[in-house]
Amino acid sequence: MRRLLEADLRRVAGKILPWVLIVLSLIWLTISLWLDIDDSADRTYFFLDTVMTKYSFVSLVIGFSALMGIYADEFKSMVMIGVIGHGLSREKFVLAKFVDLCLLTLQMQMLALIYVLILKAAYGIDFSSAQTKFFVLMFVTDYINTIAFVSIAAIFYFLSENAVIGMVAFLAFELVIPLTLIMFGLFSSFAVNHLEKYYVSGLLSSAGSDFILGDYTSGILNLLFTIVVYVFGSLALTILIFRRKELEF
Repeated sequence: MRRLLEADLRRVAGKILPWVLIVLSLIWLTISLWLDIDDSADRTYFFLDTVMTKYSFVSLVIGFSALMGIYADEFKSMVMIGVIGHGLSREKFVLAKFVDLCLLTLQMQMLALIYVLILKAAYGIDFSSAQTKFFVLMFVTDYINTIAFVSIAAIFYFLSENAVIGMVAFLAFELVIPLTLIMFGLFSSFAVNHLEKYYVSGLLSSAGSDFILGDYTSGILNLLFTIVVYVFGSLALTILIFRRKELEF
């Protein structure tokens, strides 16, 4: 399993397209800051607000890149057939892919964080303690958000063995469903239930707000609920599906 992890990380790290997408998204963030920051009344607030708004797209690109490198290429090349045929259990194969996802996403997030910190220094931005806490929480929740949605999409990869279906599932769960839940809440009799607050993005947003307000108990509970239900729940379902999946050797 260790050799599989090392081989996967080397293979994904050597791919050009994911890194190109991330670089382009960071360039877009840089241009957004450069165009308007000098005209803003509060440069620090503008910097933080712009990074918060634009970084959600950067996280989407990171998730999409991890998805392509770790899962899509695997199913297109059918490398898993050879790996499992040589004795690696299906459970370990799924777990190896999940560890790949966590490590690769962390690597990409850390590089993006370093770049944002360089931009912060270049513009002479100085955060208050509250703003620093908010900034750190943004990266932590975006990391969990990315892991959660890619883990959900992985279910559809292992279920269908089709790269396109997995990518469509990722975009649907990341973009379409949250918007649908919000619209459903606004224009239906179920608005009082606020279904969106039980979804990944809603739970993580609540966790961030709880930590900012000093309600650490609620913040931790929201984070744990997200990780247990959406991340580990998706992982367990993927293992169950793949364990029963018939493969053609």
